[in-house]
Amino acid sequence: MTKTLAHIILPLAIPLKYSYEVTDEWKDKIAVGKRVEVQFGVKRIYAGMVKEIYEKEMEEGDYEPKPILNVLDDEPILTPKQIVFWDWLSEYYMCTEGEVMFNALPSGFKLSSETKLVLNPNFDQDFSLLDDREYLIAEALTNQEEVTIEDVQDILELKNVFYIVKSLIEKSVIIAKEELQHKYKPKTKTCIRLSETYKDESTLEAFFEEISRAYKQQAIIMSYIQLSNEKEKQDLFDKKTVLTKANASSAQLKALIDKGVFEAVEVEVSRLQDDFEGETLNYELSVHQEEAYRQLKAGFEEKNVALLHGITSSGKTQVYIKIMQEVVAEGRQVLFLMPEIALTSQMISRLRKVFGSEIGIYHSKFNFQERIEIWQKVLRNEYKVVVGARSSMFLPFADLGLVIVDEEHDHSFKQYDPNPRYHARDASIYLAHLYGAKTILGSATPSIESYYNAAILKKYVLVEMTERFGGVEPPKIVIVNVSEAMRQKEMKSHFTSLLINEIKRVLKNNEQVILFQNRRGYSPYHICHDCGWIPKCHQCDVSLTYHKYANHLKCHYCGYTRQLVSKCDACGSTHLKIKGFGTEKIEDELQLQLPETKIGRLDLETARTKHGSERIINSFQEGKVKILVGTQMVTKGLDFDNVSIVGIVSADHLLNFPDFRATERAFQLMLQVSGRAGRRKKQGKVLIQALNPNHPTLKFVLYHDYLNFFKTELHDRNRYRYPPYVRMIRLTVKHKDKDKINEAANLLARYLKEGLPKMILGPTVPPVSRIRLYYLRHIIVKLPRDNKVVYYKEYIHQTIANMKLDKRFKSVVVQTDVDPY
Repeated sequence: MTKTLAHIILPLAIPLKYSYEVTDEWKDKIAVGKRVEVQFGVKRIYAGMVKEIYEKEMEEGDYEPKPILNVLDDEPILTPKQIVFWDWLSEYYMCTEGEVMFNALPSGFKLSSETKLVLNPNFDQDFSLLDDREYLIAEALTNQEEVTIEDVQDILELKNVFYIVKSLIEKSVIIAKEELQHKYKPKTKTCIRLSETYKDESTLEAFFEEISRAYKQQAIIMSYIQLSNEKEKQDLFDKKTVLTKANASSAQLKALIDKGVFEAVEVEVSRLQDDFEGETLNYELSVHQEEAYRQLKAGFEEKNVALLHGITSSGKTQVYIKIMQEVVAEGRQVLFLMPEIALTSQMISRLRKVFGSEIGIYHSKFNFQERIEIWQKVLRNEYKVVVGARSSMFLPFADLGLVIVDEEHDHSFKQYDPNPRYHARDASIYLAHLYGAKTILGSATPSIESYYNAAILKKYVLVEMTERFGGVEPPKIVIVNVSEAMRQKEMKSHFTSLLINEIKRVLKNNEQVILFQNRRGYSPYHICHDCGWIPKCHQCDVSLTYHKYANHLKCHYCGYTRQLVSKCDACGSTHLKIKGFGTEKIEDELQLQLPETKIGRLDLETARTKHGSERIINSFQEGKVKILVGTQMVTKGLDFDNVSIVGIVSADHLLNFPDFRATERAFQLMLQVSGRAGRRKKQGKVLIQALNPNHPTLKFVLYHDYLNFFKTELHDRNRYRYPPYVRMIRLTVKHKDKDKINEAANLLARYLKEGLPKMILGPTVPPVSRIRLYYLRHIIVKLPRDNKVVYYKEYIHQTIANMKLDKRFKSVVVQTDVDPY
């Protein structure tokens, strides 16, 4: 017997592939890229994605597939190219299709199985055996058909209600059923129109006579007629607009609806602010920009990927725009990836002046309802340009023609949790390949890998922009010796006298300042002066950071908080001191130095809300804030006309990390933040405070010398076998039992070394060895860049599976991170 089966991707981390039967009921409705309702396990119901539909001859003894329960979409929400992209992501980043699906789809498209409670049909309504709380639930179900667990919590005003529910089920009072809960609901507004009967003038006049004393009802009808005359082809008007014009109430309108004069209609509206008012602009390119544009166009004749290496303020954005306009004119779409949500508002306002309302924005600060609407608009090809963070590459582009990865070096493009642990720069290159699109990687400080691919291997087109727009000189960089300033007693809190004096000088000229400190919070730890005790997180192996604005200590790994301690937990001493400094402390102590100056702060705490970073950036751009203190958010492509001084408060914090990329990231961050100074009228100045002013990396920053930094770094990477000369995979072994994690990690490393000799490092204890109660161990795999990578990955998969066959290690978690750091 032949059956129609569908390979369904479930939003779960399951390695096996599951097929379901397509019964005759759904054969005309099912299609690849649609979601379907399926049962998985005994009770659970999931919305899965149709990946493939095929016929199979069923033989005796074959497993009987479960049937598809429902088709949830009228049209596919996923394109065939996206399914191929999901496949590639799961294979390259060594994860399951379900994990890719869970990460790629907006939460509004994910249907969750939710427990619903209903009254047992066999219940005889005898409430005498129930206690007070059980009675309240049973009574609620006599008045309504069903309740959720959340409803029960509200009724009883309790958080833990499962034992009460369990008792009611055991007493056969209620039963639980599993249903799919649809999360997305379109936003609607109520509109009104005249009913067919009252469109006749004589009938309407007669009704007017009947309500001669109902002045407000007459005003509503007159307001509706006036709006109809203003907009001849429109007969449906927003309820609020009509009521405002008539100065009437909803009750007075309801009376007219009840009498059949008007009809109320719910109309779906967008949650997105896409309206653009004003004329679009055309940017004129400078001679140097025109040359970069010409080189890109010529390079794209032979290659599909280009690296645009332009120094800060060289005008890379205008070159992007010129190429984007050509792609949009062809009717194709553009994906513009940016590393930080904080950047998007400034870039969007610039791009809207060129592309008007054809541009959309997509990032994690949007709620799931808004994300669904953006998804649908991209699928319908209504948005020609999409600007967003890394998650925007999962959108269902109809015809993608260009991908731009701005600030391609930025590590924010790397996803660390959950799976897939992808890098948006690398993944977007493959995405563009699927559509036959071109890719531009742009940066003032390219990643070592990208510059290696362009300059050494010649895989990419390399275009250099070496002059600032308008001929403005690059900022003058000064390395300030903090050790010497401390010896000379010239420090004012965390600021050298030179930095403070320069800040005061530019403020007198009504200019602005950016101060960079790559650590948020007030101070990284408290310490007991008598015994050295430091408050630590009880779930993680880290000290608690002091946040003054909330007056508490907080773990930046798990979110655990406790009140600020006034007494040592170890010895009882009250001599506790604050050590180190973050952005809060910089802001606080600078305000003491400059009490009349308005100071703002841009870090994760101040930018948490949807428009938080936008408000801070706008205030600084409008000159309301004179000094902006921030973490790496202030380094990423922001464009301010009036910034004359940039201060890096502590370069040592950037350079002293146990990471092979530490010097690369420090160089990039310092040069990027330096580029915020003097972008328009005159040369800016950068002051870098350092305890060790002779560090080699600081010398490269001092002379804006990317090329020699690249050569030095490449030499070290080759010597010690690090990317780009090898491929790296990091295995993180996790368990709550310290002894078990050590045993499991050692066993796994031993197995791996048998099949991959000289490729395995570890296991090692990471700098933060416990997070959320889980102990961690790292195993690093360094693979040669040959054509056996698929074999190597399969061997790693199989070795992990073999380790887990040992019952002792069944609960041990192994996370795989391809191209870590």
